[in-house]
Amino acid sequence: MRSKLTWMLTPLLVLTMSFGYGQQKTVSGNVTDQDNLPLPGVSIVVVGTTNGAQTDFDGNYTITAGEGEVLRFSYLGQKTVDMIIGAANVINVKMEEDAETLQEVVVVGYGSKASELNTSAVSTISTETIEAFVPSTSIDNILQGQAAGVQVTAANGRPGQTAFVQIRGVGSINANTTPLYVIDGIPVGADFVNNLNPNDIETFSILKDAATISKYGSRGANGVVLITTKTGKKGDAKVVLRSSYGFGERIKDPFDIMNASQKLELERQFADLGVNAALSLPGASATPAELQNFLANDTNWEEELLRKSEIQSINLSVSGGDERLTYFLGLGYDKNTGIVKNIKGFERLSARLNTTYQAKEWLNIGTNLSFARSYEELTRDRNNVQNPFRGLYDYNPWDPLFLRDGNNDVVLDEQGNPVYNPTTIGFPIALAIQTEPENERNFLIIGSLFADIKFSDKFSNRFSIGATNNRFNRTSRSISGGVLQGFIGDANFPGTQTDNFDNTLEYNVNNLLTYSDTYGGFHNLTVSGLFEYNERIFTDLFATSRGFPSPDFPYQDVAAEATSAGSTEERRRLFSLGLFADYDYDGKYVVSASIRRDGSSRFGPDNKYGTFYSGSAAWNIARESWMEGSVFNNLKLRASYGTSGNQNIGDFEYLNLLGFSTYNGFTAAVPLGVGNPNIQWESQAILDIGLEFGLLNNRISGVIDYFKKNSKDLLLNRPISQTIGDEDNSILANIGEVENSGFEISISADIIRNQNFTWTLGGNMAIIDNKVVSLVNGEDIINGNTILREGEEINSFFLERYAGVNPANGEPLYLDTDGVVTSQYSPGFQVLLPGKSPQANLEGGFFTSLRYKGLGLRADFVYKSGNYIQNFQRQQGVAIGNINRNQRVESFNYWKQPGDQNVLPSPLFQNTADQGTDRFLERGDYVRLRTLTLDYRLPTKLLDNTGLDSFRVFITGQNILTITNYNGDPEIGLGSAETAEPGDAGFVPGEFSLFSYPQVQSYTFGVEIGF
Repeated sequence: MRSKLTWMLTPLLVLTMSFGYGQQKTVSGNVTDQDNLPLPGVSIVVVGTTNGAQTDFDGNYTITAGEGEVLRFSYLGQKTVDMIIGAANVINVKMEEDAETLQEVVVVGYGSKASELNTSAVSTISTETIEAFVPSTSIDNILQGQAAGVQVTAANGRPGQTAFVQIRGVGSINANTTPLYVIDGIPVGADFVNNLNPNDIETFSILKDAATISKYGSRGANGVVLITTKTGKKGDAKVVLRSSYGFGERIKDPFDIMNASQKLELERQFADLGVNAALSLPGASATPAELQNFLANDTNWEEELLRKSEIQSINLSVSGGDERLTYFLGLGYDKNTGIVKNIKGFERLSARLNTTYQAKEWLNIGTNLSFARSYEELTRDRNNVQNPFRGLYDYNPWDPLFLRDGNNDVVLDEQGNPVYNPTTIGFPIALAIQTEPENERNFLIIGSLFADIKFSDKFSNRFSIGATNNRFNRTSRSISGGVLQGFIGDANFPGTQTDNFDNTLEYNVNNLLTYSDTYGGFHNLTVSGLFEYNERIFTDLFATSRGFPSPDFPYQDVAAEATSAGSTEERRRLFSLGLFADYDYDGKYVVSASIRRDGSSRFGPDNKYGTFYSGSAAWNIARESWMEGSVFNNLKLRASYGTSGNQNIGDFEYLNLLGFSTYNGFTAAVPLGVGNPNIQWESQAILDIGLEFGLLNNRISGVIDYFKKNSKDLLLNRPISQTIGDEDNSILANIGEVENSGFEISISADIIRNQNFTWTLGGNMAIIDNKVVSLVNGEDIINGNTILREGEEINSFFLERYAGVNPANGEPLYLDTDGVVTSQYSPGFQVLLPGKSPQANLEGGFFTSLRYKGLGLRADFVYKSGNYIQNFQRQQGVAIGNINRNQRVESFNYWKQPGDQNVLPSPLFQNTADQGTDRFLERGDYVRLRTLTLDYRLPTKLLDNTGLDSFRVFITGQNILTITNYNGDPEIGLGSAETAEPGDAGFVPGEFSLFSYPQVQSYTFGVEIGF
């Protein structure tokens, strides 16, 4: 009977429950924080279902649920709130700050930490800051000025070009000083980061001191940039579409170049003075009728060679998940045509898929996978006539783009097309851009798989495998009938082509076993053991041919003759073991330590392994009982000391190397270099003392750090006897030490913070001093115009000194090595210029952000001070010997009569006046408005019944304003790639300016829609 009654009551009970919970209705409300400020992005889930939603920018939400069901509100940094749905249709929630959850956002080496338990110097760039810089084709714009101690120097303005990034100064002289980039746990080469879509990035974490970089051993010697990409959150699928379009143009010069009338007049004046090079120029030799034609042909070469660039970006993301599975899918297309006519510029297609799956209660697995395909057409970045940016300054303004006949009409060829004017330079760059094409293609794959296994409450393990594979192709052509064919071509084999193919495969196997426990309720201990293996395999091929029947078939197979070919393969391996320990007492007193041992194939058998360690401690003063009721929400003192190594040198430097050539038709071995089996790791010892603070309910927060970094056992080329057989007459050896020290300060403050209006100010600065401590036998190392000398700044300028113009006769004057004024010039007058180097000693950024309801305005500035730049571009623009080329207007300000001062030398002294002395060495100080963004978010109530969750429009300008006394653009990385570029011996970023691709000012307009 009881059994029958149970079967009868069960359906009735189910029906009753279904009725009670089945009254589905729309529930809405507003979510705020403890200060009654709206919280955007709060996750709302109906407990026990996959039904979810998120709050919009104003903190509003709408969700469908039934009475009696539970809504769970969760947000990073806030305590989770559960609300039972009753009769009311409006449920407003006020969330409270959860200190423990809030701290989880700090990402450090091989995981994350609560910020109060972090003992190291870590700078984090948030999602909000990243979005203020998007759209951007490269992550470099985002890093610049956003983190104290991170020096970012734009290489040039070419679309897709990566910047030079250094953390806390120059840590080496010969070895690479680029930081390690780690994307979702996968090490990625710095050359590949320009293929990362900035829209996919959640946060940057920059690791700067020994407490964190020692965990990466030799790879962390120059600092580490951890990039965390976006992941899905539990709830309904969230779709975001962001699209923007804009234009860019060359930043205007702070000087003028001559028009036709001015240039003809300067030629006449020089000719009257007897300057031989000017006698045959039109200003001195043309008839009045010819002069009229020259004036009529007044040509603005910037308008002929350059254009406004087109900038386009489209990005779509879909993210979401449930209790077990989360996902993020991102798709992107970016295009920047660049500012050179007839050059397609840069294009990138990208895709990313990040997923996690809770397969078992004890097993969480996930994968991060991204693809990027980029295409770029290049200009020749050279210090010669093949560079269009040199052409726009060099070409005479009376030289037209197309040839003119005696009647000043454009000359046409047999097909009726205008004939390009070779100009007085003899090289029509506008035509060469079309006949000498060059392009690069990259296909980058970054992927990882991980498995988190929880053995027990105390033991867990993460196993991960990650890999990057980049396929690079470059094609350089000189088509039949092209400009270069007239100089180096062969009429019997018209047209040449070179194809390069590189394949870089790098994979990383990582296992991290962790033990964590609490003793006595207050003593917390975490110990982790690391096993890591990394291998990089690089292969390249090239082939060159000549004789192409048509420019429409750019393939080696159709060439008449193959002229050269080659291939190489390089392998590098790194094996590592590490042990990390963290202890804290009730979150007040924190101690961390690490030890890591790396074995690198770049060193010989006797020096293959290096051991690196660190120790750090922190005191959370704000958690002391006697700090209760104070204005401080956070006050932490920390200190760290440790070591790291540097293996960023060439492969096989410890071996005697051979190259191969031909001799009498047979293969012949040629000695390439003398190896040194005794070379070992460069080592670094880093001290850091920091103070973190937050007060007045964290309305004011900041960090102050002092650091000292000594780089020892520097790998330098030591001169050897010419009889030994090394092609450079040098051998790599561990001799040398440099030191960087300084202060870093970051601060942010909410000046006004209420429900409708917020105004935030913030900024950072790094004050850095550097010096050379020791060198090879204490001897100077001279690299052209810079020098390394013990006790002096790294790469101090080493130049002849200019003493002005003799007011009596206009002759240039110089100082000899003893400081005596002389009219004689000698290269032997070079001296070190104390305190003058390409490295800035003050650098950083600051911002202001205002938001009133849905309207926002943010301005980000960057600045640099204390660096010097050799302004070769100005030297070329006023050189007397360049009278056959266009000149700057300031060239008129030369010595004309006795008593003239503050003038250029008289043209009569060309032989000594054109020398590259410190006359053209200028301070590179500047302040630049890097990014200005104005945006508006539509109120949620206007989006009701539209199917949209959010709608935002924005206008962004980049490089809008620059304040500087430098005679040109002070933001210089590459002066000229042909003259010096990364990988060249003695290359120093920002040392000189010389017609490289200029920086660009841009404006973009966009819309962001959320579904």
